[in-house]
Amino acid sequence: MNPDFSASLTRFVDDYVLENDFSGILRITVRGDILYEYCFGYSDREKEPRICRDDLFTLYSVTKPFCTIGLMKLVDRGLVDLNSHPSRYVPEAVGFDERVTIHQMLHHTSGLPDFHLTEDFHYSAAPEDFDIRQGLKELSQCKSFFAPGMDAKYENINFNLAALIIENVSKTPYSEYMMREVLSPLGMKSAYIHQKSIPFGNRVKGYQRIDGKAVWRQNSAPWMFGAGDLVGSADDVYALNRAVKERLLLTNESWNEVLTPSPLNHMGMGCTITNWHGKQRITHNGGSIGFRNLHVYLPQDDFDIIFLSNCDWVNARKLFAETIHDLYYGKDHIVSEEIPMDVGYAK
Repeated sequence: MNPDFSASLTRFVDDYVLENDFSGILRITVRGDILYEYCFGYSDREKEPRICRDDLFTLYSVTKPFCTIGLMKLVDRGLVDLNSHPSRYVPEAVGFDERVTIHQMLHHTSGLPDFHLTEDFHYSAAPEDFDIRQGLKELSQCKSFFAPGMDAKYENINFNLAALIIENVSKTPYSEYMMREVLSPLGMKSAYIHQKSIPFGNRVKGYQRIDGKAVWRQNSAPWMFGAGDLVGSADDVYALNRAVKERLLLTNESWNEVLTPSPLNHMGMGCTITNWHGKQRITHNGGSIGFRNLHVYLPQDDFDIIFLSNCDWVNARKLFAETIHDLYYGKDHIVSEEIPMDVGYAK
């Protein structure tokens, strides 16, 4: 490691923050010890409290690995069959291609139409009145993107359905099931699944730049259900490191399933598994209105990066990760695999 690692990284972050009016938290953990942690900017630009290590961020698609764990617990109990069509557990999905399996959904190889990506999906109700079950009935009549298992496309619908399977099979509201079966057992003390009835509270405000001004945009869209509705701190995100490393909550067989990438897209179940500078990288990002987040885990070195930002006008995730790599390991010329998810992930 570069002996000037922390100072060099802080200079890089400070320069970036100054140039881009940026805010968030960056944490690097090696073999269970925090090597570097830096908070920068404000959690609320009107009241100007500084971001701190315990602040709660809207994690968006960093939700998906945790949703996967929740569903795979039901698989381990013999209550869900990964080779089944989702309509076996969610009747509203009966109109989807009969060849689709839950296994394909978790790998994003289902080809299912998606609420935001399907041009011919038109929901009659206002966005704030969106009902995901009724939406599914209407979406199921739309054309699939491709035959199941023949291609790959990253889509939230796969995890909307996964969360509904959890809710129907467990006979428990998804948020309650996740708290009882996943979040609490992993020691995620401040994390919770956001619901419309929960006030914004002490969460970090997410900002979007509109006409050159940073504007608070609260986004708790119903179509994030299961796919992007987790709220938590950097500590909560780090629980995923421990879950993977120690193979917590699931059987070894299920963890092997989760961490086996599809040859179609290098995605495991709820995570990407790629070669990054010659090392295996298990990662997931998250981003939409107001936030850009990233979690990277290198199992070989037990090296972990957590980057949470409440600004969505610049996409610093790859830049930050690559800078951290170069400062810690040294620059190389190895071509790394990138899996595009939300817009701007790979560039």
